[in-house]
Amino acid sequence: MRVLVLGGGIAGSMAAIAAAQHGAHTTLLAPGPGATALYAGAMEVATGHRDLHALAARHPYHPFVRLGLDDLELEAALDEACARLQGALNRVGLRVVGSWRETGWYADVHGLVRPAQLVPASVRPGELASLQGCRVAVVGVTGLAEYDAAATAEALSEAGLEAFPVEVPMGLPPDPTLADLMGRPAPSVRERTDAIAYPPGLEQLPPGGFELLATSPSPHGWRLHQALLAALEDNRVQLVPGRVDAAEVAGGEVRAVQTAALDLRADRFVLATGRYLGGGLLKEGSIREPIFGLGVFHEGARVDREWPRWLHHLERRTPDPGFRAGLLTDEQLRPLNWEGEVAFTNLHAAGSLLAGYDYGRDHGFGVPLLTGWLAGRWAAVL
Repeated sequence: MRVLVLGGGIAGSMAAIAAAQHGAHTTLLAPGPGATALYAGAMEVATGHRDLHALAARHPYHPFVRLGLDDLELEAALDEACARLQGALNRVGLRVVGSWRETGWYADVHGLVRPAQLVPASVRPGELASLQGCRVAVVGVTGLAEYDAAATAEALSEAGLEAFPVEVPMGLPPDPTLADLMGRPAPSVRERTDAIAYPPGLEQLPPGGFELLATSPSPHGWRLHQALLAALEDNRVQLVPGRVDAAEVAGGEVRAVQTAALDLRADRFVLATGRYLGGGLLKEGSIREPIFGLGVFHEGARVDREWPRWLHHLERRTPDPGFRAGLLTDEQLRPLNWEGEVAFTNLHAAGSLLAGYDYGRDHGFGVPLLTGWLAGRWAAVL
């Protein structure tokens, strides 16, 4: 079985790893890292059993609901997908810890607090509930203007920590940025502390040290991208750089896709090209999927018919409708055409180009993680 995955990132990488682990000869075609580079260090997968149980009533077009799984089946699928991701990353040196069943709270470099279920091991000691009342040094770096350790310490104090700033010299180049910290050993702190909060990117953290979450550009995102590339290689996935220019379809199936230089043929395909940032969806007045001409929907309605009227009106009030529009699939993640029918029997779709959820708000990592894993597995074995 030959499986071709279109698009990198979490969804594409999980699809490729799943297909390879289920015996398929797997190729991944991607132009670049996509949204993975924006990863801040916190993976919000799901928000517990009650949230999953209530999804069908609140968001009937959510990708998790479209799978047609009952609560126990969905929970088991999330357990498997998370374990596979953590196993793949751990084997190549990026330890990711946690469980989708338990939510922790973590601060970024500006002191903003975010929920997450899976985080790098270097972030985990900074879980705020476990540090309540603890004395925490927030490390600032001399000359690093874009990061204000004092302001971050003040924000952490408001979150219940006894936080205070500590400035240390590091011998950085003139006008340094947070990117200049990448790969440097973490400086020591002389003050008595229970924990030490470091800006992201540093290595060799001392006992009690942890990394704050990042903003863009993100050291956590760079590490994740590099680890995914290593995990793909570890699973013998062939990586091909490039962007799809055209697709060859016949008899209700996809036969091949073409790039500027290659004609790539496979038995089954997984579309994981992302949303607007990755080019998986294009917004040109309305919204369209540019490779296969698949249907694009918002709350079950075709955007080619509805967008110019009520959906455009909604967008004036909030960007949410645009970010919840995308592809609808059947229970095997095969995307639908404009008429609501399976477009191609050998094409699956995964990740943020799916309709019914907002990547930045709900299950931001859970949807690409789970749908990527299932799409790759089904592509290899169905």
